[in-house]
Amino acid sequence: MDNFQLTPVEIAALKTFHRTLRDRRLADRIKAVVHLGSGWSVAEVAQSLLIDESTVYHWLEKYQHGGKDALLTLCYSGKACSLTEKQQKELAKHLDENTYRTSKEIRLYIQKTFRRRIM
Repeated sequence: MDNFQLTPVEIAALKTFHRTLRDRRLADRIKAVVHLGSGWSVAEVAQSLLIDESTVYHWLEKYQHGGKDALLTLCYSGKACSLTEKQQKELAKHLDENTYRTSKEIRLYIQKTFRRRIM
C-alpha cells in the first residue's frame, strides 16, 4: 500500500466519475481508491467508509489488476433455484396468466403447487 499512488490527473478523473455514480456501493469503491492514491492508509480509508480493512485491500487489488471496470463489477450470486426447469416454465406460464399483488402470494402459490419452501 505504501507505494500505491495516483497522479493528480487520475485522481481528478476518478473524482469526476464518482460524481456520476448513483450506486453508493460503487461510489465507495472509487472513494477508497482515490483516498489510497492520495496517501491515506488502508486503516484510514476503512475507518472513513465504515468498512473492513480486508474490503479495502480487495478493492485495491481489483483496481490494480483490472482498472475501474474491474473495481465496479459486482460479483454477487444468489442461491440456486430449487425448482426444476419444467417447474420454472410452469410457474412463468402461470404468472403470465395470473396477477398477484404481493410476492408473499407468489411464494404461497409455489409452496402449495410445487411443495417448495421459498424464503
